[in-house]
Amino acid sequence: MNNKDPEGPFTRIAVYGKGGIGKSTISANISATLADEGYSVLHIGCDPKHDSTRALLGELHPHTVTDFLRSSDARTDCSALVRTGYNGIACIEAGGPEPGVGCAGRGILSTFEILGRMGIDSSRYMYTIYDVLGDVVCGGFAVPLRREYADLILIVTSGEYMSLYAANNILRGIQNFDMNINRIGGIIYNSRGGSEEDEQLKKFSDAVGLPILVKIPRSEIFLTAEKHSNTVVAAFPNSLEASLFRELISDLTSTKKPVSRYRARPLDVIKLESLILGRDISASSSFSHQVSVNFKPAMPKTVDGTGCFRVPEKPPLFGCAFAGAITVLSQIQDASIIAHCPSSCAHIVSNLLVSSHNRDHDKSGYHGKQTPFSLIHTGMDEKMMVFGGIDRLKKSIIKSAESENRVIFIISGCAPGITGDDIEGCSSDMSQSLGIPVIPVSVNGIGEGDFSAGTMAGYQASLQLVKKGTGGKRKSVVLVGEKILANNTSANFNELNQYLSALDIPVLCRFLAHTTVNEVESMNKQSLILPASSDESTLKLSEIISEKTGSDIFPYSLPFTFHETVRWVKNLAKIFRVEDKGSALVALKEKKYREEIGLIMQKTVGKRVIISSSGPDISWVLEIVRECGMEIIRAGYLSSPYLMKDKQKISDISIIPDYTLEKLYDDIKTYRPDLVLTTIWLDHKKANVRYGMIPFCPNVGFFGALSSMKHWTSILFGPVTEGWRNYL
Repeated sequence: MNNKDPEGPFTRIAVYGKGGIGKSTISANISATLADEGYSVLHIGCDPKHDSTRALLGELHPHTVTDFLRSSDARTDCSALVRTGYNGIACIEAGGPEPGVGCAGRGILSTFEILGRMGIDSSRYMYTIYDVLGDVVCGGFAVPLRREYADLILIVTSGEYMSLYAANNILRGIQNFDMNINRIGGIIYNSRGGSEEDEQLKKFSDAVGLPILVKIPRSEIFLTAEKHSNTVVAAFPNSLEASLFRELISDLTSTKKPVSRYRARPLDVIKLESLILGRDISASSSFSHQVSVNFKPAMPKTVDGTGCFRVPEKPPLFGCAFAGAITVLSQIQDASIIAHCPSSCAHIVSNLLVSSHNRDHDKSGYHGKQTPFSLIHTGMDEKMMVFGGIDRLKKSIIKSAESENRVIFIISGCAPGITGDDIEGCSSDMSQSLGIPVIPVSVNGIGEGDFSAGTMAGYQASLQLVKKGTGGKRKSVVLVGEKILANNTSANFNELNQYLSALDIPVLCRFLAHTTVNEVESMNKQSLILPASSDESTLKLSEIISEKTGSDIFPYSLPFTFHETVRWVKNLAKIFRVEDKGSALVALKEKKYREEIGLIMQKTVGKRVIISSSGPDISWVLEIVRECGMEIIRAGYLSSPYLMKDKQKISDISIIPDYTLEKLYDDIKTYRPDLVLTTIWLDHKKANVRYGMIPFCPNVGFFGALSSMKHWTSILFGPVTEGWRNYL
């Protein structure tokens, strides 16, 4: 190692440029020249090809950092990562995964983390040179741009348009990191020998405000040196090309006149094209010259009046598709789920499932054995984030196949979407070799959307189990779309099942809630589809099942009020031709209902109510409130991602579609209601009113809404503000 100390702090130089522009050649010659001048140098190649140090070592670096990551453990000696090359230069190659597998950008991130953990500190060297792949769009390759790594940035480019285009993109990346900080030393002009190169590069450098530090001419001498795995500086020290590198290093290391640093000022793409190519593309479509004169393509709805395409706004994500898919598929008791993800993701989802299951069964009075679900994960770690996790996934599938479960679902988290793991191909191969269905659900974490999108993906994956063809009509129903994370799922099903049992109607399958593979398979037998709710996803799912099985869809979702339940029971009884049993069931429940609502009305008649909800439907709330003799002052829907598109007008009550929180507080202050029913927590200082919560998943059946009304009635006789709030 050289020991020459320059004045001032050590310098870390990141060399960027378009792929193939000669960064590695120039970086290696810069390092060699610095070493010849007596400086200690650390040269780090940040390209998966790991060929940056070849000219310094005389061969490819045999031990890259990603190789170390792939095969090592905490006890492995890291000394092989740093090899000594020409004139004492310390050489490190980041390396990367095999082409087409894993994530090279993540490999660069891991490289810097590993070097830091191992104490390989660039501050031990006077100069550190980072030879970086030109794709600054990837966060991994942009790591050397971070200020804790690079003090000086050099941009290698020719005068060709695409090289300048890449250089401009690099400036945009630098600008994102630095804003107005001056860190760019200038441009290294690696000429290709074009006739207009000098002029074009001069235009570009002037436009972006960066000096041309040196012009490296096109020369066969570089090819000759490369054939011998050497630098021009070492192989031909007396050449003109070597002298150019010495002049460059003299400028970069000068203490009398330190090299100036500039901020990034990238050009607009249209301005760049106009500047270099001499044409204006602002007024023309990028594809207009390719379209036949006689061809008039249909304009999509996302085109505004000017003919410009507009990207439609996406709604915000609520939860991830990965969790949604696991939630629904975990309801198939004899199916195995492999979560292809880091262990933390699987842990979060499993906690969600276990806690919701416990709350549901505690509330329903169930204290038996928990419904089993088989969930294992591949535990994607840092290595798999770089190299991909297909090998671990195959091992997990083989392990899962040892159970007696009849099907395996593979659900992908965010990480496989980044590494590009071929989950579909792996599933197909393993299914054939193991002889059991292995079904991929490639939601890629949030890649397919939010929690609801994941549940739909899980539902559709499970429909692959339904056998082809349809059997004869069977007196049964398929219950679709139960809210399986609600606290009252089991209680609601038990209540519903009592009604179905009284009508002698069996439940063929709960799709998907506490079911089995056999029950899902048997859905090919035509049965009546009972939608659990009227939300968009449940109705869409019911249509998909209907198309696949030929079954009809019952026109009513599960009821919450007495009158809704009467309609639901009588129509169901009519379809199955058991009207007498339906009438008997209604008569049995009506007597008790009248007794209970009579007691409640003694406390509720004449009370004034405001109703505001961000939930999907409040028609049942309006019905039970009015039946109990209460006066509805206002009823409206607050803005919410769960809001349904179409709202009903209940009798003579107009529901306000854009009821804001501010309007709600104003109405409370103006009308001073006895009770507010809402789905959101109110600010007691602003509201100063008694209020009750509207459940997102109400109890079903003849007494469902009545159970909520009993709770709300109790609030009427409590204090307006609880005493503990005085201490807030």
